Amino acid sequence: IAAILANVRARFPALADIEVDEAWGAYVDSTPDAVPVISPVDGISGYYLAAGCSGHGFGVGPGIGFLAAELIANDKPSVDPHPYRLSRWSDGSKIEVGAL
Repeated sequence: IAAILANVRARFPALADIEVDEAWGAYVDSTPDAVPVISPVDGISGYYLAAGCSGHGFGVGPGIGFLAAELIANDKPSVDPHPYRLSRWSDGSKIEVGAL
């Protein structure tokens, strides 16, 4: 944080007097292909996973929740859930990195 603040102050002289009141950091859940997982977990009956949103969960959370609810209720999904299946990591699928 100190290094970032020093760089900001150096690059933007008008901000020379700014101070950081608080700082916070944590892990961001992400999958290696940057595509979230929204699917049942094979081998664990009734267990569903909706994770790996790479920090975008705040924006896409309602859609992820809606699709997860459809899957859990065994309703017809409003979008194709295939790209979001957890089994893509173990079923031999070619993994392609999504938009980052």
